[in-house]
Amino acid sequence: MKTLDARIRFSGERRQVTALFYDIVGSTELLLRSEPEKFFRAVSALHQSAETIIKRHGGFLHQRLGDGGCCFFGYPDQSEDAAESAVQASLELLGIVTSTKAKARTAFRLRIGVATGLVVFSTQGDEIVGTAPVLAARLQAEAEPNSVLVAGSTVQLTRHKFDYALIRKAKLKGFEDPVALWRPRDRGRLTSEPSLPHVWDRPIRGRENELAALLSAWNSARDGKGSSITVVGEAGIGKSRLIGELARNLLQTPHETLIFQCGRRMESQPLHPFLSFLDRLVGEASILKDGDSAAFMQALRASGRKVNASVAQTILSFTSDRSPATSRNIRVSNLSDRAFRREVIEAAADILTCKVTAVPTLLVFEDVHWADGMTLELIDRLGSLAGQLPILVVQTSRIRRSLALATEIELTGLASAAVRDLVASIWGEPPPPGLDDFILDQCDGMPLYAEELANFFRARQPLSKASSEWQELLREGGVTSLNDLLSARLAATGSARRVAQFASVIGREFSMSLLAYLLEGVDRQAVDVAVERLLSQGIIEPSSIGPGSFQFRHVLTQEAAYSSLLKTDRRRIHKRIADLLIGEAKPSLPAAIAAWQCAEAGLHDAAARFALAAAEASVLRSAMHEANVSLELCAREVGGVSRRHPDRAELALGLLELQGVVATALEGEGSESARRVYSRAMQLLQKQASAVRVKHFPVYWGWWFTAPNILTQQSRARILVGDMKAVEDQETRLQSYHCGWATSFHAGEHEFCLDCVARGLDLYDSERAVRNRAFFGGHDAKVCGLGESALSYLLLDDADASENAIGRCLDWAASTDHPGSMVHSLYYAIVLRRCQSRYDDVHALGEQMLALAERHGLAASQARANMYCGWAELMTSADERGRERFQRGLLLQQQLGTDDNFSMHSDMHAQVLQRLGKPVEALATVHNAINVGRNSGQRFWLAELYRLSARLRRDLNEPPSSIRRDLVRAVQIAEGQKAAWLAERAKQGLDGLPRP
Repeated sequence: MKTLDARIRFSGERRQVTALFYDIVGSTELLLRSEPEKFFRAVSALHQSAETIIKRHGGFLHQRLGDGGCCFFGYPDQSEDAAESAVQASLELLGIVTSTKAKARTAFRLRIGVATGLVVFSTQGDEIVGTAPVLAARLQAEAEPNSVLVAGSTVQLTRHKFDYALIRKAKLKGFEDPVALWRPRDRGRLTSEPSLPHVWDRPIRGRENELAALLSAWNSARDGKGSSITVVGEAGIGKSRLIGELARNLLQTPHETLIFQCGRRMESQPLHPFLSFLDRLVGEASILKDGDSAAFMQALRASGRKVNASVAQTILSFTSDRSPATSRNIRVSNLSDRAFRREVIEAAADILTCKVTAVPTLLVFEDVHWADGMTLELIDRLGSLAGQLPILVVQTSRIRRSLALATEIELTGLASAAVRDLVASIWGEPPPPGLDDFILDQCDGMPLYAEELANFFRARQPLSKASSEWQELLREGGVTSLNDLLSARLAATGSARRVAQFASVIGREFSMSLLAYLLEGVDRQAVDVAVERLLSQGIIEPSSIGPGSFQFRHVLTQEAAYSSLLKTDRRRIHKRIADLLIGEAKPSLPAAIAAWQCAEAGLHDAAARFALAAAEASVLRSAMHEANVSLELCAREVGGVSRRHPDRAELALGLLELQGVVATALEGEGSESARRVYSRAMQLLQKQASAVRVKHFPVYWGWWFTAPNILTQQSRARILVGDMKAVEDQETRLQSYHCGWATSFHAGEHEFCLDCVARGLDLYDSERAVRNRAFFGGHDAKVCGLGESALSYLLLDDADASENAIGRCLDWAASTDHPGSMVHSLYYAIVLRRCQSRYDDVHALGEQMLALAERHGLAASQARANMYCGWAELMTSADERGRERFQRGLLLQQQLGTDDNFSMHSDMHAQVLQRLGKPVEALATVHNAINVGRNSGQRFWLAELYRLSARLRRDLNEPPSSIRRDLVRAVQIAEGQKAAWLAERAKQGLDGLPRP
């Protein structure tokens, strides 16, 4: 059976090998003195004997060089004792030419050189680059006839197996510093190689104060006064070791420990650590994805977690799969983003703390520097709850965060005494004098670095007590950093290193099933043996994901294994993983990881698709910052797709759709970035076929929605309605009319508005509406159409039609039981009654709207309700409460930037100022609204603004001519809009003026 290493072939690799060069001394002179055929047979016999010896010791005769040979040990088959085998083979090779029998046959004498070091080689073996073969060749040239010279790097690895004599130091060609020449003598005493203690089980050193602080916090938590602690420090400083020591100290006390691992490249997956915990809790991922409430509640109860059904339902509304197509629209949630996130965070906190009254709980969040935004919110929420609960929240991070509720413990380098103690514990006996100080200088107090250095020197048993030799050991071993030490440690695991390299490409965590897939053709037993070796050496450990899953004990070890692969081999493994993920109906890895795997494999189109899927999932969960992380990756990958690729335009449109949604959510619908994204998307979309334009209707919607003003929006609405008139999909046509009527009313184009409503509601389907109302405006289209028509009918002076429409609007909204639609209908009714100056109705409807908005976290609707209620109160009484309420609502609306009815709200603001005895400020407010309305295109209320301006001028005793001018302008605007109701109101004002 082939070995594991022989079955796995890379295009190349970095590896530590031992090179052996041998050469016949004076071969030219021997040839001149001998018969050519006899000389040829003798040299061939020597090469054959050499190859036999080298193979017997696990080596490989790489090249025959006429009168010599180049050999490698540790290549192609990896071997833990490569250096020892090379030295032993060199001594036996000398034996065949120095024996009495050999001397009788030939007069050959050999020179041999042996050296160990890191090389890079191709799988085919035709390219090997590194200092080891060069140094071995130079040593061979320096050797006396029938002798072996060994480099210091090899000596340190075989010191416990052979006796060595230092011959001299020589300046060798190509080497800057003099090189020590060692000659091996007869095999020394056999002593067993010192076994290295399991450093990961060793008691922690130098962290007594930090551990005491954590234990003190835990004791307080047990008494019901919990807290939140952040352990901050660079990679390898011992954060996880400190938490592990805390957990070890708690083993004898009743408690529950929950560990949440944040992962690199998972920053785009909202609440990923918490959801991984839930996956383990329920056992079946389908329970969360399918929204199986009964099974979820049963799993929670089985774990001792008793929560309300509403808590479970909130979590399931977050985890369940939804159609990604709807994520492309500008409105993506029934609730506001903030409210939905807040509900989910509260529900997650409830699940994690519901058991604490029965058992104190330690909540550990590892590697928070890789946490997504919602996980950070959850940690902060748990921290705010900790003070009244028996919980201790601990997070580890490489970077600081501004945390008002957390105590910080910063880990710096170990003190010198702690480093010496650490080295001594690893050595098991007093180390060579001064070595601990040398290690301290090298590691700068980093415990992981100190451990690896101590292990490195312990394995090589330094010959002397000089720091120059220790430095030479590092140089010869290619050690200049912690990464090099970890690579050397991996190399010491033999063929298991290959398995670690494959696993590192999967990620820090990996499953045996995926690893076995990558190692197809390798005997499963050999893989299991390799995994066991990695476990025993502390390279990996079982993962909390579940049975058959493992993780690298430290992320730096994973990175070392990953970086030891050549880029071509990494890409080949990434591609194998990517091909599996692409072929799966449901990818077995998260979309964010799948995107990274495909990107590293150079599969730009697949990477873009997975990144879009990750972004869509985040958008549907109102996790816009997290979605942005995936979109940045998607943008890079779309940029790498060939312009001739048939799917490039589709990928680019999908990217732009989601970028528009995210930009609108994060920066506002009027933001320059949102407008720029949708403009780019429209430029691309208008070049596509009609079917593609229909498919990407959300681009049209976003382009219309983010228009800088009503004038532009109305122009775009007409384009949108025209482009969609002939499409077969009724929902698309309906929503195009939805855009048309929503804008036309504000533009004062009431007949076009009513025409769009009539055509659109003919296409309305109540079942489709349930699916789409949350994604097109956040409300039901029928509610919107009826509400807009009620207002248009009023201004056109058709009171009966107006009352009929508003009644139907309110009734239909109530029947939907959809918060966004009900609030929307109430707002139409409030505006209608406000136009009619029916103050009591405005107040009653406003209070109803406020209660609904507060219950569902709809901040913009809360602002409007308070404005209208405050206005109604102030218009019917002189109570100060009305003024305060109006101003509070106005301020909130200005902060939210959601005033889409600026003209009417300015009218109300001016009336408030007038009631407060500030007519000059009131008039300025009206004139500002007139200018804004004329410039922006919001013209439906311009006639009323001019009428109010005339009334204010009269109160200020301005000339009748200016009053008349305003009223004439009001009549002209109203008649231009065919708004007979508004025209009549203005004319009544004119009738009351003295004739000029």
